[in-house]
Amino acid sequence: MTAAAADDQPVSRRVLDEAIAWQLRLDSHGESHRQAHATWLAADPDHARAWRQLARLDADLFALPAQAGVREALARPRSKARWKSTAAPLALCLALGLGLGAAMLDRFQPVTGLLADYSTGTGERRTVMLPDNTVIVLNARTAVDVEFDANTRAIRLQAGEIHIQTAHGDPEEKRPFVVVTEEGNLHALGTRFLVQRKDEATRLTVIESAVLARPAPCPVERASLCPNARRVEAGQQLDIAPGGVGGARPADPQADAWRDGMLVLDGEPLADVVAQLGRYRPGLLYLAPELAELRVTGTLPLDDGDRALAALAASLPVRIVKHGNWLVRIEGQGER
Repeated sequence: MTAAAADDQPVSRRVLDEAIAWQLRLDSHGESHRQAHATWLAADPDHARAWRQLARLDADLFALPAQAGVREALARPRSKARWKSTAAPLALCLALGLGLGAAMLDRFQPVTGLLADYSTGTGERRTVMLPDNTVIVLNARTAVDVEFDANTRAIRLQAGEIHIQTAHGDPEEKRPFVVVTEEGNLHALGTRFLVQRKDEATRLTVIESAVLARPAPCPVERASLCPNARRVEAGQQLDIAPGGVGGARPADPQADAWRDGMLVLDGEPLADVVAQLGRYRPGLLYLAPELAELRVTGTLPLDDGDRALAALAASLPVRIVKHGNWLVRIEGQGER
């Protein structure tokens, strides 16, 4: 593959977000962050590729108006030779523009939720009552499919986080209730619990009763024990990764506070807090890497992002820098 062809290969949304954040940061701070930017570029070939794609988009968008403007270049009749001279830059601009547009769209409505039975966008929560009267609350940026059949009541969690309260009203209901993810399946034993998918892992938090957590190879339709399955009791949580089911540990008693629009923290790393707040902000929320391990304790409002960021700035040695509605940076107080 040629270098030019390699540059046209797509990069992940995370890398594209980082590249856009670096571009805006360098525009506002100039030379003071050149070395840190160079370190980021060298850390991963995808970083450099995303940066080159942004640079090409900037250059082509700048050059086309000089020839007559993008609108005129597209609309005016031209000879074949002239069309060939501008077709490639136009195609590149359209392709990269669509990529950037898709990334921006994803910040409002995740692509994973477009075809799901039920989904939420950025900053949205949703309550759904299922045919068996089970109630599911979807956190922001969540997507689920409902797969009820003659043998099983299954909820397939594609992304995000859900709170489930299973129904107990029908004594004739014998089908097991199961939450299925890529990493495993969770059989409810008459209960209330949370399931979250994050970083290719599934986290189960049991609030009432118990849940049987099993790795992916275990059959969904049968609740019998299989190797590496664990019964998780109320007040416990565990993670299921591609390698299997982890050990149970005490659960965060405020893990479901998001249902009431609150984020309750007890010494969590700032990086984790920013990731959670990012589910409720449509723009990019960028945290300076050196601040990632700062610890946060307190309560933040999920539905008022500006107030949550102001609370962080009041309690930590950080400052909030806004660039319109699209980019918000959290950086050290001494950074300029």
